[in-house]
Amino acid sequence: MLVNLPLVAVVGPLVDWLDRRAEQKAQLKAMDELSDAPDDMLSDIGISRDDIETTRLRSSRRVVG
Repeated sequence: MLVNLPLVAVVGPLVDWLDRRAEQKAQLKAMDELSDAPDDMLSDIGISRDDIETTRLRSSRRVVG
């Protein structure tokens, strides 16, 4: 049985979820690109491979929902 909810009640949370998901995908793409970068480039920008993996592990613990 469908409930007559205001459209805002349905669309608002969906838009929020889509925004969070887009941000998460952008972060994952950036981490993938950094993972493919040569070590000397990472050193030039002041990060290490450990920094990338630590960030990846921390972000994977967050659930988009």
